[in-house]
Amino acid sequence: MPKIRVNSAEFYYEIQGTGSPVILISGYTCDHLNWAPILDKLSQRFKVLVFDNRAIGQTTDQGEPLSVEMMADDVIALAQALDLKKPCIVGHSMGGTIAQNIASRYGDQIRKLVLMHSSSKWRLAMLHGIESMLKMRQQGVEFEVIFQATLAWVFGEAFLQDAGNVQTLRKLILENPYSQSMEDQERQFAVLKQFDGRKQLKSIKVPTLVIQGSQDLLALPYEAEFLAAQITNAKLAICNCAHVCIAELPEKTIDLLKEFLA
Repeated sequence: MPKIRVNSAEFYYEIQGTGSPVILISGYTCDHLNWAPILDKLSQRFKVLVFDNRAIGQTTDQGEPLSVEMMADDVIALAQALDLKKPCIVGHSMGGTIAQNIASRYGDQIRKLVLMHSSSKWRLAMLHGIESMLKMRQQGVEFEVIFQATLAWVFGEAFLQDAGNVQTLRKLILENPYSQSMEDQERQFAVLKQFDGRKQLKSIKVPTLVIQGSQDLLALPYEAEFLAAQITNAKLAICNCAHVCIAELPEKTIDLLKEFLA
């Protein structure tokens, strides 16, 4: 279980494959396992880094307040420490907000950018909805109630209609030995609340792919359209899923990434 110390934190990471480097950045409350549905096939084509952000999984830090700038700095520091030159950056949800910040501040150090189900500024309705899940946990609501409520926000029709998908997801969460603490969930939520990257979008010059789900309730389609319109070299791909194309449409996601990142 490799770890590396950068920026005063111990980061858990894994590298798979060979070739051009790709860094995958997970979203809110998600560790590196978020990428499991596509990691093996993606690493057949690229050298892929997955890692646990601060406040999740096996990464440890001092428990300080988080910011998108801090988390973007972490990714660049990891790339440098692991000798991943000019990586492509792929961010999902909150990982997409981190990826935007990387591209606007470190654009000369990356090759391409992919933003999955993300936003340049998270809507108040979305923030209220996500915060309600956190408040349920703070008030001791049982896991199953929070789990069912979260499913409705995150996944689309096809995924939810398959009871096996839901059962597998429940099992993965319950059996994760490195579950996120309530305090760390609050720390990550603060990043979503504080983030406003709208003014920085015009400064992103690297080729960019924006992937959006037509059923997404967290990042709405118009938010993806705004990202694609404001970033100079961006194109938009709409998929028939909700907020997690990685799990809902893994083969489609792999195809999009392989074609764009080549």
